[in-house]
Parts: sequence; structure tokens; C-alpha cells
Amino acid sequence: MNNHTSKQSWTRRNCIGKGSFGVVNLAVDHGLTFAVKSVEKNNSNLVHSLENEIRILKSLSSPYVVSYLGDDVTCEFSSVYRNLHMEYMSNGTIADVAGSCGLMDLRSYTWCITSALKYIHSRNIVHCDVKGTNVLNGNIRGMAKLADFGSAIELGVSCLVTRGSPLWMAPEVVRGEYIGPESDVWSLGCTVIEMLTGKPAWQDQGAETLRLIGYSNQVPELAHSTLLSDDLRDFLDKCLKRDRSERWSCDKLIQHKFLLSCTSPSSPQIMMKNDLSPRCVFDWCDSSSSSCESTLDTCRLSMTPCNAKQRIGKLALNSGVNWETEGWEVVRHVDETTTCEYSEESVSGSGGVNWEYTASYYYMNEVVESTSSDARGTMVDWISRDSLDLYRCYMYVWIEKMFQMIVLNLISVIYYTQWLTLTPSLHHI
Repeated sequence: MNNHTSKQSWTRRNCIGKGSFGVVNLAVDHGLTFAVKSVEKNNSNLVHSLENEIRILKSLSSPYVVSYLGDDVTCEFSSVYRNLHMEYMSNGTIADVAGSCGLMDLRSYTWCITSALKYIHSRNIVHCDVKGTNVLNGNIRGMAKLADFGSAIELGVSCLVTRGSPLWMAPEVVRGEYIGPESDVWSLGCTVIEMLTGKPAWQDQGAETLRLIGYSNQVPELAHSTLLSDDLRDFLDKCLKRDRSERWSCDKLIQHKFLLSCTSPSSPQIMMKNDLSPRCVFDWCDSSSSSCESTLDTCRLSMTPCNAKQRIGKLALNSGVNWETEGWEVVRHVDETTTCEYSEESVSGSGGVNWEYTASYYYMNEVVESTSSDARGTMVDWISRDSLDLYRCYMYVWIEKMFQMIVLNLISVIYYTQWLTLTPSLHHI
């Protein structure tokens, strides 16, 4: 995906979203799936907004902000489009699960959004449109990423236009007085209420709602909910102060006791699976073994992030995973590793993506030669070992039989001699 090129190397697929700042399609480029946000070049307002989003998104790099992948200009069906290539999140938005997520997910989503805002605010960027439809669900349960920076601004740049969605706007934004990080914090509180109830923080009554937000002393009402704990209520109170100077910053909110128990969406408490990874063949347990099941249950209950890191460290060795155990005999051993590169140029003759991978094997002729040599050597060893064992077996049987014959003959001679001695009549014959 080259920047600012009219040559389209990717394929546009179905539409996955539409908004006031453009259309988002699914796209594929050499097996890579991503999202493309496009506007027609003849619409100067939309192009200006998209250029602003490209510039801002290109400067950001956070696990809690949707990733920038590239941008270009294409000509399709006699129309010219300005395109932004972004990371594709296939699980929809927070608005899709609003009202149905549990307390653990609610806390985790809030942690991700707060972390994203903390990051962009540290870079003097204000999102200006934080709401459920602009927060994307990640591939891990409880993971979320902030998206849609079409309304975002950089601090210090004059902004004369009110930005955002009315039901999530801060009072000072509705009045047209100020746009800053504090405005995002108000929108964060409204988004948490949206996740909690499944509805916007304010009822949509048109101009009356704008009057209530901008010129009254009211704050969004918190409907009764089993998820509305004292910690969550206090968190919302810190976000929804009508006086922006009294609102907590995201640096302080991330330390709030409502979020302290949620450190990261990759922590064991919110992972989809906590199964241990095997490091050798005997790490697998028999499902019929009750002792093994109890051991694994104990490991799962006692797992901490520190233990998880240590176990991953044991897996991530330079020598690779050790599938051998004491008592196993090495029949064939390969020490060399070869890095093989595959390039699409060798197939299609045109420039493309290069794929690299590492494999533990020789080139074909070396494989055949080394395998044959190892096999011959192993077979000779087996033949020699089997022949020696067979010879020893035969000798043992032969010696045992000879010993029995000698003993029997000796006993026979003794009995015969005694019989002759005890029978004097036979001496006269």
C-alpha cells in the first residue's frame, strides 16, 4: 500500500460502515484484510476532514488506538477517491454490546478508552467525538480501540467549528466556548453510561436537550443498575463535572479505584482461556486422571501475570521448544536451521509483498543424503545390537542345557556305581 499513488494494488469489498465523514469498506491486498475509509475528491470539506484524520492517525501508535496502515488516491468508476487504510476490527463497536456487557467487560472497556485518551492527550490531541460507535471491539474479550479521528484537533490550533455528537458533547462545547482534553473526559463519562444502559446519556429531544447540556445545572441521570457500584458512581462523578476545571484528567482517572483492578485486557482475569501451554510431551495430562485435573485447576487459580510472563519466557527460547525428555533416545538430530525467503516476484514477475519464514530443514538433496546416512547408521547399530543379543541368548541356553546333561550323567554314574557295590552276586558273573 503505497502512499498517494493512483495505482490501486488492493481490491475494494463490501461496505461495512457509513458516516458523515466518509464511507468505510472492507479491502484486501495480497491476502491482507483491512478497512478503507474513502471520500470523493470533489468534496473539499470531506477531503479536508480525511486529510486531518490521516495526519493525526499517522502520528499515533498505541494498542488502544486503531492502527494507521497507509493512504492513497484511486480512480474508480470515473470518480477519484481519497483513501485511508486502517486496521480492520471484525467484532463491531462498543455500541453493539452496550447494555449487555458485564461489570468485568465494562471496567475493561473503560480502562482501554481511558488509556487511549491519556495517550492522545499526552500528544496534545483531542478526539472531540468519543462515543460507543467510535470505539471498536478487539479480538480479545474486554479489548477496545479508539477510532474515527475525523473530528480530532491538535491543541494550539484554532478551531471555530463545534465538533462531535450532540448527546455526548460537554457543556462548554455546546456553548462554543472551549474544546480540550476536559471535553473528552465528559464524553468518556457519557460513553460509560451508554455502555451501562445501552442508551445515550441524554434523551434526544432536539434543541431542548442542547439547552439542558449547555445552559442548565443538570448532569446525565444514572438509571438504577446492578452494575452501578459505588466505585463506578464515583468514577462517573469525576467525569461529569459541569465545571471543566473540576473534572479529573485521564492521568488521574486511570488510577481511580474503579479501574485499579483492571491492569490490561491481556491479564488472566479477562482472557478467554487460561490453559497452560505444554513445554514437553509429559506436560499433557490424561483427562481421566483426577489428580492431574486438580493440579491444573490449582495452577489456573494461582496464575498471576508474573507467572505467565515466566512461562512465556520458558517457551520463547532461542533453541525452540524441547519435546525430548529423559529416557528418550535421539535417533536423528539436525542442528542447522535455514532461513528461506519467498517472493511474489518469483511467481508473478511483478513487485509485491515478500514473505519470510524460518524452517529447520536442509535443501532437498542434503535432506535425502543426511536422512539416508542417518538411517543406514541407525540400521547398522540395530543389526549389531540384535545379533549380539541373539548370540548371548543362544549361548545361555546352550550352557544351561549342557550343565543339565553333565549333572544328569554324573548322577547316573554315581547311582550305577553304588548299585554295583551293593550287589555282590554280580561280581561272580
